Amino acid sequence: MRTLPASDYHDPAVHQHECAAVFARAWLCIGPAAPVAAPGAFVAETVAGWPIVVVRDVDSTLRAFHNVCRHRAGPLVDEGAGTCRGFVCRYHGWTYALDGALRSARDSGLSDGDVDGLDLLEVRVATWRGLLFVGVDPALPPIEEWLGAGFVAECEAFPMESWAPSTRSSHALACNWKAYSDNYLEGYHIPYVHQSLARSLDMATYDVAVHDGWALHTARTREGAATAGAWLYHWPNLALNLYEDGMSVERWYPTSPTSCTLVLDYAFADLSDAAAPVNERAVAASTVTCLEDKAICEAVQRNLEAGAYLGGLLAPRHEAAVADFQERVRRARAAC
Repeated sequence: MRTLPASDYHDPAVHQHECAAVFARAWLCIGPAAPVAAPGAFVAETVAGWPIVVVRDVDSTLRAFHNVCRHRAGPLVDEGAGTCRGFVCRYHGWTYALDGALRSARDSGLSDGDVDGLDLLEVRVATWRGLLFVGVDPALPPIEEWLGAGFVAECEAFPMESWAPSTRSSHALACNWKAYSDNYLEGYHIPYVHQSLARSLDMATYDVAVHDGWALHTARTREGAATAGAWLYHWPNLALNLYEDGMSVERWYPTSPTSCTLVLDYAFADLSDAAAPVNERAVAASTVTCLEDKAICEAVQRNLEAGAYLGGLLAPRHEAAVADFQERVRRARAAC
């Protein structure tokens, strides 16, 4: 199978098309749900270009909105986590209740009739296994249906919702979001990019099994034992790296035609002082792998933009999941 054209990794028109065709039509993970457990708690993040805020209402209902005032598009809250009793636009002070209802168009001279219907714009929100998801498409199916029975079943052996969120790391990548996706979906590069990881695995047994919208990485160790965990990808931009006593949740969003942001949330079964050294080593090892991936993906991006390489061929022995991903990109764009 031929790869996507190199121009798809830096064309501004393709970038805009994919934001609408891929990210606007998907459930998107924005990390652990724990920060919005209490009434009044919120998290705010820009997701594939959309500023979004998720909040727990006073009646404990979980809600999500575009983080955009209906007056003149001012921000309601800064990105990050916090608590509030209501939303006050940081530009002109229009106020909204936690259910999104407009409460005051401060000192505007506008009548109630003038501002009728100017409540905050809602976004779909859901939780699954302790993770928080948002979606801008009102027609999205329920979250478990979207994830698929196979993906859900693969995660059942791990007590994900019982693990406590620990740390978050964020990496600005100078590459198109698809370059990182392509990289995550194959182990072909591991002996050359992740030499320390390769020394611990029997690379002859490394496999990436393709399923309907998701993929599973498996490998045996050098000693012949199965790796104790599951490395899972879900379309379009989610990776769950699950182990016996913790996990990392990866998600990456386009920020421009030639850049994306990679965010990793770590959670562990034990956050005690005694467990801290083990947890810190796990995060450090993960960070090394991320930085190695960052370096190679950015180098690939530079070559994609240089003009000599227009496209290539995928290796069927190792890159079936990359082929499936790229075909999904083609289909999503064709459908929108």
